[in-house]
Parts: sequence; C-alpha cells; structure tokens
Amino acid sequence: MDRIEAMRMFVEAVRANGFAAAARVLDVPRSKVSKQIRALEEMLGVQLLMRTTRSLHLTDAGVIYYESAQELLAALEEAEEQVRGAGGARGTLRINAPISFGAHVLAPLLPRFHQDNPEVELRIGLSDQLIDPVSGGFDVSIRIADLKDSSLAARQIMPAPRHLLASPACLQRHGTPSEPEDLVGLPFLNYGGLQGGITLAFSRGEEVRRVRTRGPLMADNGDFLALMAQAGMGFVVLPEFICAPAVAAGRLVPVMTDWQAPPIAVHALFPQSRNMPVRVRRFVDFLVAELGQ
Repeated sequence: MDRIEAMRMFVEAVRANGFAAAARVLDVPRSKVSKQIRALEEMLGVQLLMRTTRSLHLTDAGVIYYESAQELLAALEEAEEQVRGAGGARGTLRINAPISFGAHVLAPLLPRFHQDNPEVELRIGLSDQLIDPVSGGFDVSIRIADLKDSSLAARQIMPAPRHLLASPACLQRHGTPSEPEDLVGLPFLNYGGLQGGITLAFSRGEEVRRVRTRGPLMADNGDFLALMAQAGMGFVVLPEFICAPAVAAGRLVPVMTDWQAPPIAVHALFPQSRNMPVRVRRFVDFLVAELGQ
C-alpha cells in the first residue's frame, strides 16, 4: 500500500461522499479506492468510515484522521510547490458559499481569479444551508453572519450592511414605519427556516430596540425574499449586495433609515493549518483585496 496515495483516496472519498465519486475525481477504478482505504484501515487497526448504500460517515477515529490527513497532504503540496520554485497556485479549490453571495459577488470575480491562477480548478458549491466545511470537504467556506467559536480559521472579507425595505405599493398600503415598534402587526418577510417568527434588533446610536416580526412568508434565500418584497408582500431586511439593484431602480425603498439592522460581515472560513495550500491563501487574499474596501 502506498500510504500517501491511500490517504489521498480516503480524503477524496470523504469529500465526495462515496468511493465511486472519489474514483471519478482521481480517475482510477472504484475498486482501487475501496482496496486502498480498506488497507489503510487495516494498517491503522481502526475503522475510519461507516459505509451505507448511499453515503459514507466518518467514525470518531475517522474524523481525527481526516483532519490530520488534510493537513499533512496540504503540507506535502506546499513543499512540492516550493521545490518547483514557482510558488504558484495549483490543484483543486473547493469553495462553499451562500447562493445569493455566489451569484452577486463571486460570479463576477471568479473569471479574474482564474485568469491569474489558471492551474487552479474551481469547484463551487452554492447552498444556503450551513454545511460543515470539514465534513463537506471544502477548502474555503463563505459565511455571512456573526461567527461563533469555531475550530476553523476565519478572515473577514467585507462588511455586509443590511437595510429595512419595502416596495412603493407596500408602503402605500401599510404606511411607512418610523420606529421599530411600528413593525409589529405589519407583514414581514423573514429569512430563516421553519420557525414562526424572528426577533430583530434595531439600533440608533447606543439605543437598541427589539421587535418580533411575523408575516406571510419565510424563506432561506435572500434573492427570493427580494423578489417577494418587490411584489409587495411585505417588509424585509436584506444585505446591501442583494438589494442594491432594486433600490437603485426604485423597486424597493429603504425605510426607517435612522435605525440600523444588526451589522454582520462576510468571512472566509478554512481549516487551521501551519501549511495553508497556496491556492487557499491566494483565493482568500484575492477576496480581501477585491472586496475589503
């Protein structure tokens, strides 16, 4: 057994959630992936993966080995790049981002990144679900939120100011709120899952007021909420990068502008490592340079 090859196959199988998918990525027979991972488990004397007909699940030992294997392979790749002398970015870069951020912000930038880093293969996974970056096999995950404590490293990419908005028709029908309490009883379009309402905090200087909003619709995608707000269904709080075109065109109108919605920021998350792959560092630096202002 080639231990490094087996380790690569194990990592790719976890990322791809299957032996067959990993074999396609690595361009080897599925049987070879299965055989190498089985040999790796026998050498270690532990089970790394729980296999079902549809998916793979890491055991506790598998989680530990997966994180260490990713770091070791990244260090090996870094060493190879340094020995080649170019120090260039190459390899596969797996990026996870929210759908709206991917469409509005990443899409215009990625062609330029590719032009500067032609040997990097980009694999983009867009989802509004909170996917665990490690188990999902992503090198970089974009989060738009206040970050909680995490074992991952994080770097702020850009601020994401949010605005309270409504369509002209909605304002004509329901009036224009001037205080947070005015939102109670008004139709509100909330971002979230299946819960029945959202408590929002609005600030004006040192003053903070909280109000529970309810309404006819809740969705987990900002672009969808923007469309529903433009159709007059209710009031909505949206990040500027989503609502700016509709505001410029007059389809949405900022309201209660002296009150600020809670500030959030866009962060890039990536596994902590002393040997960050060049492609990851290059991509995060690129985002900060392009969006940090």
